[in-house]
Parts: sequence; C-alpha cells; structure tokens
Amino acid sequence: MHTPSPAAATLRRRGLLVASAAGLAAAAACSEEEPPPADDGGAGAAEETPSESPSPEPPREITITHVGDTMPGSYPNQTASDEGASFFDGVTDLLTGDVVIANLEGALSTLEFDKCGGGQCTYFRLPAEYAQVFADAGFDVLNQANNHGWDAGPDGATETQEAVREAGMEICGIKDEVCLVETENGLTVGLVGFAPYTFYTDNRDLDAVAALVASAKEQADIVIATAHLGAEGTDHRHVPEGVETYLGEDRGDTRAFARTCVDNGADLVFGHGPHVLRGMELYNGKLIAYSLGNFGGGQNLFATDGPLGRSAVVSVTISEDGTITAAQAVATRMDGDGYPQVDEDNGAFDDLNELADDFGDAGVTVDDNGALVLPAA
Repeated sequence: MHTPSPAAATLRRRGLLVASAAGLAAAAACSEEEPPPADDGGAGAAEETPSESPSPEPPREITITHVGDTMPGSYPNQTASDEGASFFDGVTDLLTGDVVIANLEGALSTLEFDKCGGGQCTYFRLPAEYAQVFADAGFDVLNQANNHGWDAGPDGATETQEAVREAGMEICGIKDEVCLVETENGLTVGLVGFAPYTFYTDNRDLDAVAALVASAKEQADIVIATAHLGAEGTDHRHVPEGVETYLGEDRGDTRAFARTCVDNGADLVFGHGPHVLRGMELYNGKLIAYSLGNFGGGQNLFATDGPLGRSAVVSVTISEDGTITAAQAVATRMDGDGYPQVDEDNGAFDDLNELADDFGDAGVTVDDNGALVLPAA
C-alpha cells in the first residue's frame, strides 16, 4: 500500500466546510455492586473514585485513488524505446493512497486473437513484463473489465492476470469474482469490475451486478465498483437517461447500473470507457464518477485533442462506515506522446463543473483547488 496523498483536500459541501469525523460519545463505565461497608462506628468511609473510561478509537479511514483509461503502448508497432519505464514519470507523485487503481485498457499478453471474426478491430496488447511499469508507478489494483481486456483472447486474459499478480498487484474485473485488498490499518477493500460483455460480469445484467456487489459487501469493509461504461468520444460527454449504444453495441443503462451498485453496498463507483470525462453525482451519500477519461495512451494510442486529452486523478478518503471525509481531483492531460502529465491549466475542472449539471442538485463540482464540492445532505 502507498502513503495517502498529502494533497487530499478537506471535503467541501456547498456552503459548508465539513470536519473529517464526528465526535463520539464515551460509553459509561459500569462496575459490579459492592457489598455494604462494615459498621465502623460512624466513621466516614473513603469514597471511591470511579475509573475513567478509555477514549473511543476514532473511525479508521483509507484513501482510494483511481485513474481512467491507461495503456503505455501496443505491441508490436507502438512500443516505447525504454519499455515504458518513463511512462508515469510526470504523475507518480499523484499515485498515492491506500489502494491505487487504474483501468488497464488492454492485455498484458502478445497472443494473437481474432476478436472480430475477421472484421476490422483495434487491438491493445503489450508483453507481460509491462505489468512492472504499473507496479513501479505505485498502482495496487488494475481493472481488466473493458473492451480491450480480451484483446489477446481468453488465454491472454489469464496471462494478464498472472502478470499483474507476479508484479505484486491485484486484478479485478474477473467474471463473478471479488478482488480483496487488505490495507495497513486493517480495513478490507472489495473491488468488483464490470463491462458490457458476457465474459465479464455484465453491467447490463442488473441482477448479476446487485449479486456481485452484495457479495463484496459481505466480505469487505469498503466496496469499490469500477466499470467500463457508455458510448465513446466527444459527442458522448454527457450521461444520458436510459440505455446507451455505440457502434451497434448495447452498453447498458449507465445511470441504472451505477445506482444499482450503490443500492447494494458499493461505497464508491468509478467509470471509464467514453475516453472523455463525464460528470460526478452524489447518490444516497455515495460518490459516482461516471468517467475519468483518458489518463494515458503511450505512443499516441489514444487521441489527445480537446476533451479526449483531459483526465483527472480522483482521490477519496473514506471512513470505515462509508462516510466520505475528504475528496480531491487533480487535473491531468496527455502530452504529445500520450503520456500523462499534470495539467497546470486545470482543464478537467471546467469539464467536471460543466458536466455536473447532468445531475441537477445531486451534481458534484470541483473548487479552484480541486476539492470536490458535494451537495449538502
């Protein structure tokens, strides 16, 4: 695990600065009843001083950090001369927290696989050794559930899982599985990944979504849902009502999926997939970030124009009862090679504030320092 980011700002609710923990009442001490004192001829017996109750322990907290679509390149024609060693150099200071998560937009395997039945397809694959690039940058968990996770086929998906684990990380998004991470302060985090394909837990099957999230809640103190959701591109920055389709694919009802996760025990929901930022909302007290955009696509793997090049690193500090106590966004954008860098112009903040309107009074905005501004309860 990694040291929580010192940049995490105190959570702001609109018009109100919220302290990170509420005071707890001390439990009254109870002692066994003493027998009546022996007659001492009227001499006053010394009054006993009750022992002080121990101070209650404050709720434990952890920081979850998540980034969007990430792939250092693609084999064989878009690989880095340094095998990805410098890919995260511009952002490693941001990759801190108790659990740091990325959407791995591709396979860590170079096995050949025809995923389109002879049609035209885009493949994102890298040698298994690239898993170490993510581990060295500070990631703890990579999500496999997306439209490129099986670009090397089922055997390549297994190779990817093995490579991630051998590098000392965990992988989520395996069909019907909960990924469990033990944090240093003893809290267990359960992560579940979804995408609109039957070889993952399908986000279009809300019964399956509910069952997997509920299973995670039974096993973990904090539950994180991460999912590849929605249509793609600059025409799809807003989260629509109802089912989304893209290139003929049914990608499910994005809002219904995210809210089903919360209704069944998810404490945080992070989306990715549209390749642009989407808005954030507070639903039943839980944060839903509908898309974190393109974090990094090395060797110009992803388009970088306008909103396609902007992203945000979101860090959320959450107590063991699921209360958000601090939340911070740091604006990033891809450079000319598709490598992630801090965006000093904070372009992502403008995107997130504009897109918060999709959710009316439930929309989550960002202040000038990157603190998330949550709607008042």
